[in-house]
Amino acid sequence: MTNSGKKSMAPSSSSGLTFKLHPLVMLNISDHFTRVKTQLNPPASSCATGNGHSSGDAMILQNPTVYGCVIGAQSGRTIEIFNSFELIFDPTTDTLDRSFLEKKQEL
Repeated sequence: MTNSGKKSMAPSSSSGLTFKLHPLVMLNISDHFTRVKTQLNPPASSCATGNGHSSGDAMILQNPTVYGCVIGAQSGRTIEIFNSFELIFDPTTDTLDRSFLEKKQEL
């Protein structure tokens, strides 16, 4: 606390940049991560599915790596990020789908 009784605040950034992140971007990223994680780790079914897992089998949950693109604009020292979309990663070639990215950029 300072002598005046108020809390002193640390500087938000030493670079002097201001970032504005729209809520839609956070929702898009969270949604994409959740969808990929659910695809890798399907929820256990309450009925027998014949998938070869007995109730005693230990399941290893995977946290996926997801890729995406953020879209924004810079005005002076302010950067505003207002949209985002997922990117398709091909693990066999360790590359991103460039044609998918180009289509999304056109939109």
